[in-house]
Amino acid sequence: MLARMDADFEWRPLKDSPVSRTYRGHEQVRRYVEDWLSTFEDLRMELEGPIAVGDHVVVVVRSQGRGRASRIELRGRFCQVWTLRRGRAARMTEYATRDEGLEALR
Repeated sequence: MLARMDADFEWRPLKDSPVSRTYRGHEQVRRYVEDWLSTFEDLRMELEGPIAVGDHVVVVVRSQGRGRASRIELRGRFCQVWTLRRGRAARMTEYATRDEGLEALR
């Protein structure tokens, strides 16, 4: 995944997330993703029809997994807006819904 991202790539999780802040660069993004993934067992993610909007790609992510510590089954649905620059991912911002993601591009 990192090979397709700019060196200064920015990942902005959902603003309601307890870990909501901007993660910049390959090292911060790698650590964030590894930490996030380590909290789940049997995590599955499916993408719903990406939409291209100029230099952006809007995609809805459906996830399902079990909390590693709590063993509680979790399901989620959220939107990611990817910004492309020179054929590489430059930024990704998460929104609660596709409508919010599309609105942010207006």
